[in-house]
Amino acid sequence: MTRFRTALFALLLTFGAAGCSSLPSQTSAAIVGSGTFVSETGESIRADYRDNETVTLTLANGQTTTLDQAVSGSGARYVRGAEEWWEHQGEATLRRNGTVVFSGKLSR
Repeated sequence: MTRFRTALFALLLTFGAAGCSSLPSQTSAAIVGSGTFVSETGESIRADYRDNETVTLTLANGQTTTLDQAVSGSGARYVRGAEEWWEHQGEATLRRNGTVVFSGKLSR
């Protein structure tokens, strides 16, 4: 019986480790588009759109946040928790808890 438990444990450990290594990583997803959005006050946010349907935002202070693509009637919309990034025709808005914390235009 001990031999069976040892073999079962080794099998579960092997398959568990293999399963974890195949999970997609947000940092390994390729960037398919990016842009810098600038507010009227000069604040900027860089948006890196990735091939795994996420966007990584780099804020002016260097902080990053990654949001998941969501349904949008128009434009591109990404959410995670209380944060929402919505981009449409070169203009973008970042909301936290429904409050606009950034609004800017794509820098050309």
